[in-house]
Amino acid sequence: MRITRTITAAVAVGTVLFAVSGCSASSDSEDAAAADSITIWHNAADNDGIKALYDGFTEATGIEVELEPIPADGFESTVTTKWATGDRPDILEYHPTSSALALLNAGENMQDLSDMDFVDASGTLYDNAGSLNGKVYAAITGFPSIFGLYYNKTVFDEAGLEVPQTFDDLLAVCPDLQAAGVDAFHESGGSQWPTQITPFLYGADANVGNELGTALAHNEVAVNDPDGVVVKGLETYLEVRDACFQDNYATGTFENAVTEVYSGNAAMTVIHSDTYDIWQDAAGGDEELLSETVGFTGLSTETARAAFGPGPLGSYMAPKTGDAGKEAAALKFIEYATGEGYGPLIEANKAFPVIDGYDVPEGISGLKQEFKDAYDSGATIGYPTDVTGFGDNFAADISRMLAGEITAQELADATQANVERASKAAGIEGW
Repeated sequence: MRITRTITAAVAVGTVLFAVSGCSASSDSEDAAAADSITIWHNAADNDGIKALYDGFTEATGIEVELEPIPADGFESTVTTKWATGDRPDILEYHPTSSALALLNAGENMQDLSDMDFVDASGTLYDNAGSLNGKVYAAITGFPSIFGLYYNKTVFDEAGLEVPQTFDDLLAVCPDLQAAGVDAFHESGGSQWPTQITPFLYGADANVGNELGTALAHNEVAVNDPDGVVVKGLETYLEVRDACFQDNYATGTFENAVTEVYSGNAAMTVIHSDTYDIWQDAAGGDEELLSETVGFTGLSTETARAAFGPGPLGSYMAPKTGDAGKEAAALKFIEYATGEGYGPLIEANKAFPVIDGYDVPEGISGLKQEFKDAYDSGATIGYPTDVTGFGDNFAADISRMLAGEITAQELADATQANVERASKAAGIEGW
C-alpha cells in the first residue's frame, strides 16, 4: 500500500502466483549449524512491531538479518516475478493462503513447518490458512485481516439512521445520507484493489465453513453461474455504485476514504482492519478519539457478517534454498517469531494473539475490539481466498465493469476462465 504502515492489496482475494520449481533443500537442515545471516523478502509496509521483531531476532541469536523490502504497491507481482527467475530468500513474508502455497509449489519449494510448536498452539488456525495438503508451510503471527464497513458514528447519529447490516439496508440508507449532505459511501476506484471487497462481503453469509470457497476451488460451483453468489454480488455492487458512491469514485483512493469518513464528509467505506494505522493517523494518533468517531461492522446479504483473510504482514515461509545452514537459520527465525519474540510483537502492535499462552495486551482500542468482535461473531474466510486464479485481473476487470465496459456476467466469465486455467496448471482436484 501507499503509506508506510499499511498493508497491500486485499488479502482475501486469491492472489495470482506462478507455479515454479525451486532448488531441493538438504533434508537435514534442522540438524545443520545455522548460518550467521539470512535474507528476508518483506513487505515495505511492515509496521514498527514487525520491524522490531527483525532486530530482536539478531539480538537474541546473533544471526544478522538482511532485509530486502518489496514495495507495497505491486507487492504480489514483484514477489512472483522475482520468484519466477529462481531467486529465493531465506525467509519470505507473504500471503499464507492455500492458493498462494499451491502456486508457489510449496510442497517442493518450502520447508515443512508442521512439527514446530506454534502449530499446535494456534488452535484451528492452520485448518484454513498456512497449510497445503495437510502440511504447514507458513507461520502466521498476525491477527487475521477483517473486512467490513467503517462508518462515521456522528453522521449516523445526526441523521437519525441505523448503521446498515445487510446490503438491503445499505441501499435503503444511502439516499437519506446523500440528502443529509454527505457522501454515503466513499469508494476507492483509483486505488483499484478495494473495489473487490464489497462484492466479496456479499458472499460472506454464503461461505460458512468455507463452503462456497471450497466448491468454487474444486469446480463444484461455477464462478460465472448467472444465479450464483459471485454474479449476484457483482450486480449488487453496481446497484451500490448507483445509489451510494461519491462522484469521483473512479479516482478515489483508500487514503482519502479514511480521511473523508473520519472527517464526516463521507458516511461509510468498505476496507480491511489492517488500515488501522491510517485511521489512527487521521485522528492525530488519538486512539480514544478515533474509537469515539469511527465504528466498524460486518455487512453481508442476511446478517452483519464480516469476512476475514490471513494477512501477509508477519506471515513467514522458509523457502528451500539448498543451503542447509541458511535453512537452519530460517527455522530459527520462525521459532523466534512464534516464541521468544512473539510476546513483544503483540505488545508493540497492541494486537490480539493467535498463539496460545499470551495475554491480550492492555490498551486495546475500542475500534480494534470491534474488529475482534466482528471476527468472533461468525466472520467467514473470504470465499476467493483459496480459489486458484480468481485474482488474475479481477480488480482491473472490476474497474472496467464500473466504467460500463463489461457487464457483471462478462467479468464472471473471464474470472471463470482464469480459475480454470490456473487450477488445471496447479493440478487442483476437480479440474
